Formats: sequence, structure tokens, C-alpha cells
Amino acid sequence: MKALVVYYSKTGNTRAVAEEIATETGADIEEIVEVGEKRAGLFGFLRSGKAGFLGEKSRISPPKKDPGAYDLVFVGTPVWAGSVTPAIRSYFATVSIQSTPMALFCTMGSNSAKKTFTSINKLAPSTTVLGELAIREAELKDPKRFPGIVTNWIDTIQTKIGSDDQAR
Repeated sequence: MKALVVYYSKTGNTRAVAEEIATETGADIEEIVEVGEKRAGLFGFLRSGKAGFLGEKSRISPPKKDPGAYDLVFVGTPVWAGSVTPAIRSYFATVSIQSTPMALFCTMGSNSAKKTFTSINKLAPSTTVLGELAIREAELKDPKRFPGIVTNWIDTIQTKIGSDDQAR
């Protein structure tokens, strides 16, 4: 199975999860890079939250990898103001995932994963979501728990893929 991990990360938390997924699965990886956005400092934090809350998009570098060329795409985002980041919104407006199955993950300090995953589902309504993983910052910082959380989640996705293959 050919997989791609696509992610946006401002602080490195989502990057850490993306890299763990890519290592565990042997997937290709692509970071979504914002262009010209000022996200640093207090005002950057406030602008980021506002952009997430309002459902805005941002300018991103053109993606190098075609998600439609993969059997599975993992999509990762931090949670901003209870929602998906502008960079992820822009990514979905830029690429065509169509019917490629996805697995969604997010990093967060709060409890807003459900709304974030719902937002991503709306951005790619014609695809099947095989799993969702929300990792709180405290879990990410615990080296004894973090890798196991990701591994268990990947195992459940691979089980679903195996079940789908057997059903065909």
C-alpha cells in the first residue's frame, strides 16, 4: 500500500506525529508550508486563532506530491480555535483527493478534535475516512505513551484496509 502523510505544523507538535506515522508506515511525507503569513508572537497567535475560527484560507507553497497517486493519505493539523488551520483548508482547495481514503490526525491543547475532523470531512466529502486520531500536547510530550498511541491507531487503520480488501 502506497501512503502519503500531509501535514501543517506551526510549533512542531503536528510534525512529530506526522514523522512518527511516516516512520511506522513507510509513507511519503509532505509538509504544507504557508507563504507570507505572520504567525509568531502574541499577535501571530491571535491572528491564527481568528483565521481558524473564521474558516479562512492562507497562501501555501504548491504541493509537490499528488495525493490522488496514493492508496491512503494521512492528513494532520493542529487545532486552532476549535477548527482546522487555514493551510489545511488551502491544501484541500489546491489538490484533488477525490476518492482516496484518508486518515485524519490533529494535535491540540483542548478538546476540539470533533469539530476539526468534521471541518476536514467537509473539505473532502467524497472520500472515506478510515480513522481519526487526536493527540493532546501532554500525550505528545510523554515518550512512553506517544509512540504507542500512534502505533495502535495505525494498526486499526491497517485492519480496516485489510477488511476492505477481503470484502472485494
